[in-house]
Amino acid sequence: MTTTASDATWMLARDTDIVLSGHWSRLVDARRRQALLAQWRQLPRPARTCAWDLRGVASLDSTGATLLWQAWERQLPDRVQLTDAQRHLFEWLAATPDLPLSTRHASRNLLEKLGDGIMQVLATAGGLFLLSGQLLLDAGFCVRHPRVTPWKEISAQIHHIGATALLLLGSIGFLIGAVMTIQMGLVLQDFGASGMVTGMMATADPRELGAVVVGLLMAGRTGSAMTASIGAMRITEEYAALQALGASPSRRLALPRVVAAAVSFPLLVVWTCCATAIGSALAAHAELAINYHLFLDQMVAQIQPVNVWIGLGKGVLFGVVIAIVGCYFGMSSAPDAESMSRHTTISVVTSLTAILLLDASLGAALTNVGLM
Repeated sequence: MTTTASDATWMLARDTDIVLSGHWSRLVDARRRQALLAQWRQLPRPARTCAWDLRGVASLDSTGATLLWQAWERQLPDRVQLTDAQRHLFEWLAATPDLPLSTRHASRNLLEKLGDGIMQVLATAGGLFLLSGQLLLDAGFCVRHPRVTPWKEISAQIHHIGATALLLLGSIGFLIGAVMTIQMGLVLQDFGASGMVTGMMATADPRELGAVVVGLLMAGRTGSAMTASIGAMRITEEYAALQALGASPSRRLALPRVVAAAVSFPLLVVWTCCATAIGSALAAHAELAINYHLFLDQMVAQIQPVNVWIGLGKGVLFGVVIAIVGCYFGMSSAPDAESMSRHTTISVVTSLTAILLLDASLGAALTNVGLM
């Protein structure tokens, strides 16, 4: 017996009799319909020449009837047992003109794509939620049993995530600080207020720039690397070997990456903020004739501690989100190169979107904190 997600079932008896049961309605997923058609094409004889019994079907709508009508090559089989309502439905299909596929299914395909997209988003959100819960359980287990904590993997991931990204983040932070100072300083200079650029950078750098730059860059660098590395383990069957040995993939693969990201990202935020401040000071000295020693002294004096904590908190949050998203798409990837490539792309897009949404939400929620 074969079962579909819509509770539609069919059974092959004596190689020629096909008995349907369940609810053959709401078959909106094109992949499910194609799977049913593929199963019927593999029957020992053409589907239209078999004996069909639909009396046990609880419900049949136009979608399910169209699927059967397509399997029967747009005519009723010679041997078919139907209820009166089902017979009227197939008679209506027989009287329907055979319009081109693009015209007949244009609106349906649009709704299917919309529905598939919504279901994929909900499935991804549910998968991320379940993985987050599993990681909390794994963390609690490691706290109770410190000997099973993957310390070596965590330290290796901290080096891979943090130490190897210092040059990239330092360079980008330096350039962003210089460019922002020049752009804002030249505008303020027209109003005779070029000195205000120091206070603006003292607020924006620790609160927004450092965390956002680290989050966006590391989403493309580290998030994609996590997805690709775990996806490659599925291709080489290392992931399956872990499961065969009874090891928890979430504790051995995802937990070290999440912990390492939570530790590394706030440190990278501090590093990026320092590089941004240096670039800003040098640009102010070169373009605005503000002594860089004075610029740095005033900038440090005007930094509010609450903004530093907000930036560090964003760093921890962004790191955890990027690591969970990267690990989820790697662990849910199929063991083939095409799926790994597709999941890596989706992982980066999801991480970037999540970071921007979180930053906007936190910015709106913390408007009156550190800005008054």
